[in-house]
Amino acid sequence: MMDMAELVRTIVQEVLERTEAARAKACVRVLAPRDEALAERVRTLVAPYYENGADLLFLGEEDHGRRPVRHILPVLSCSDMAALAVGRAASACMEEVLGLLLRGVEVEVLEFSYRAYVDTAPGPLYELYAAHERTLAGYGLRAFRPRLPEKVMVREKLITAAMVEHAGAEGRRTMVIPAGASITPLAAEKAEELNMRIVKEGEA
Repeated sequence: MMDMAELVRTIVQEVLERTEAARAKACVRVLAPRDEALAERVRTLVAPYYENGADLLFLGEEDHGRRPVRHILPVLSCSDMAALAVGRAASACMEEVLGLLLRGVEVEVLEFSYRAYVDTAPGPLYELYAAHERTLAGYGLRAFRPRLPEKVMVREKLITAAMVEHAGAEGRRTMVIPAGASITPLAAEKAEELNMRIVKEGEA
C-alpha cells in the first residue's frame, strides 16, 4: 500500500508532467527544405491554431521522437499533382507525401500551382487539374485553411440563415451585427443549431 508521502509525490509528478505537456509547442512538419522566408510564412499561418506557437520541422531534419500535429506542403506542381492523383511519386518529397497519405495522415497544401492559370488555361485542361484536386482531397491531401477569428462583423441590415451558416462554416462563433439589424427566425434557429451567438453592436 502506498504511503501518503508517496501518493503526494506521484500526484505532483503527474500534475507537473501534464503542465509541461500543455506548455510544449506543437510540432509542424513542412515538406520542403528549410528556408527562412517559408518558415516565417508557415509560422504566421499556423500561429492562430496553437496558443504556445509551433516548432517547424523541415525535410531532412531530425524529429527527436516528436510527433508532428500537421504536415504542410508549400507548393504542389501540376506534374506532381497529376502523378499523385494516380498513386505515383516523382521525387523524394512526393514519396514522403504519398507515404503519409497511404498511412492515413492528412497533408495540407498552401498553393496548388494549376490555380495560377485560371485565366489562361483551356477549360478542359483546367478542369482536369481541378478534378485531380478533388481526387487528392479524397486521399487526404487538401488546401490549407487559415484559421479565422471566432468573431465576425456583419454590416447587413437583415441577417439570414444563409449568412449564419456561412459564418459557421468558416469556424466563427460570434456574429456582431448593427444595432438596428433584423434577424430572420430561420437565422436565429440556425445560430442556435450551430451554437453561435448573434450580438448587436453596443451589447456585451
